Amino acid sequence: MSTTRVVVILLFCAAMIAASFGIGLWSKKKATTAQAYFGGTAMFGPLAVGLSSMAGVASAFALVGVPGLIYATGNAMTFWMLGSSAFAASYIILGKKMRAMAEVADISSLGDVCDVRFNKNRLIKALMSIIITLGCVGYLAAQISAGTALISNLINIPPIVAGLIIFGLLTAYTALSGEVGGLLSQAFQGAIMVIAGVVLIIAFFAVTGGFGNVLNAVGAASSVVGANGVEKQLGPDFLNAWGTQPGGISLTWMLIPLLGCVGQPQVLTRMYAVKNPLDLPKTGLVSGITHAIVSFLCVAMGYGALYLVATGNIDPLANSDDAIYAFVNHCGLWAQLLAYAAILAAALSSASMFLTSSSTLLSKDLPSALGIKIDPSKQIHVSRVFMIVLGIVSIVVSVFSSELVGLLGTFGWGTLVSGTFPVFIVGLLWDRCNSAGVIAGLAYAVVFNILPLVTGFAYPSALPGYFITCAIAVALTVVVSLVTPKQKLNAASKAVLDL
Repeated sequence: MSTTRVVVILLFCAAMIAASFGIGLWSKKKATTAQAYFGGTAMFGPLAVGLSSMAGVASAFALVGVPGLIYATGNAMTFWMLGSSAFAASYIILGKKMRAMAEVADISSLGDVCDVRFNKNRLIKALMSIIITLGCVGYLAAQISAGTALISNLINIPPIVAGLIIFGLLTAYTALSGEVGGLLSQAFQGAIMVIAGVVLIIAFFAVTGGFGNVLNAVGAASSVVGANGVEKQLGPDFLNAWGTQPGGISLTWMLIPLLGCVGQPQVLTRMYAVKNPLDLPKTGLVSGITHAIVSFLCVAMGYGALYLVATGNIDPLANSDDAIYAFVNHCGLWAQLLAYAAILAAALSSASMFLTSSSTLLSKDLPSALGIKIDPSKQIHVSRVFMIVLGIVSIVVSVFSSELVGLLGTFGWGTLVSGTFPVFIVGLLWDRCNSAGVIAGLAYAVVFNILPLVTGFAYPSALPGYFITCAIAVALTVVVSLVTPKQKLNAASKAVLDL
């Protein structure tokens, strides 16, 4: 890539980062109360909330990892697009009840919702805080790793320098404005991703002529060897329903986006950020439609790279995660500008989301669960300290420890779902769910999400371990709730569950 082109791309990305920083600074004046700072509760319209929620879910993993997995393993990762319908389903399933919580109590975090539903059970709140924090930190480190790799590949600077510049700025404006600035900057970054998606999808059809041509080219080329000496195996089997993955793995990729979306903090916390409860359906539509555009972009980039390799336009890739870069580099500068900006926007939006979520859990919810009382007037300052510390630690860890960045796979969707489903989904949809059941489910989830990392434990199954952990955690919650006495609901919980 020429020096001029690199400079233009860097300037474009810098302008987006500067705009995000400006939004964060402007938002500081709105974050005047703990409820606004921690939750942005009942403050925003459906467009801002929908874009923010989409941007938090469609992380750098989606924009880089999904095209890479399609290039590497074939058709199975197209199931990722099913996650778009899950946004609307999430708001139908739980949106009304989560938003109602903000009407019956002062809600600014998931821990507050937990307090209302389970009568301030400190053990439930502590376990929930620990497991969601673990998932958030894994995602945060992975987003930082993706963003720093992008910049350090464009310009020859150490990744730690790139990380401190980009994500140091993100940490600064997020610490200043909390969830208010986080939500608004994520909405802006989500808009960047959608614009890039529309343009690059059009580019995909212009270059390939459509999926018919892609399937013909990939199916006809059994093997391609490039001038770089890299060989890529293709052929018709590469395009079957499961791709080259075992059926169990591919089935999981279909189920996790569909079922797991409702259990993500970036979806749950946005439900009570909607100003008018009547706007909940619109919010679900905004997030679902925009995610469909971005997820189709991810799929198109993977198939675009396969098409270019199958037709001999580019050499096979040594690293499958370069799929999106390979396609946009073939299209030219305008495509590169949008793609690099979209990937960086995805990394920034997800990083800020998980930064605010984890700092709130550590500075507000976990101390409360442990019986540590922090004066409300000091909570914002304590959270800012945690946010800065978490930001710096995550930057350093993401650069120097590839093992912890690998938590994206283990402490990703599955970990967060296993921590949120027992409390919020089962808890808010079923009045028979009690504290004993939730404690059993959460305790199992904590142990069996950590155990594989420490001991290498693996279930005797073709399904990914995190999927089984989620299922058992939910099953334990239900079974233990049924065999233990029914818990009396407080007035606020009863009002919400009766909706």
